[in-house]
Amino acid sequence: MPDSRMRDPSCGHPLCNLVGGSCSLVSGVSRGCRTGFYPARTIEPAVYDEIRTLLAALAPERIDADLSPQTREAAARLAAIIRREARDERNVLVLARDDEPELVPRLEQLCRRRRP
Repeated sequence: MPDSRMRDPSCGHPLCNLVGGSCSLVSGVSRGCRTGFYPARTIEPAVYDEIRTLLAALAPERIDADLSPQTREAAARLAAIIRREARDERNVLVLARDDEPELVPRLEQLCRRRRP
């Protein structure tokens, strides 16, 4: 019997499974040439603090079998942060490797696509 927590969106991101529905990490920005200013290539410490708090709320041992509203809210908020940063050309996972390496294992678990 499949796990009731998994919603299996076609994207394969475990974070999107927690949020439910389609991919929650799509930023809506294509890669390629951009004109105009270039945003800062660093993520603010306060953003990392919020990510750290959200990851604690999404720790495997804290996720309810029925996906509580708090779990979904935390997952949706984390996805929103990742999208916002991506729109400003900041990849949270890549930049965290240098800035906040202790966050990387859990971010990878949630944001890397599962391949069948």
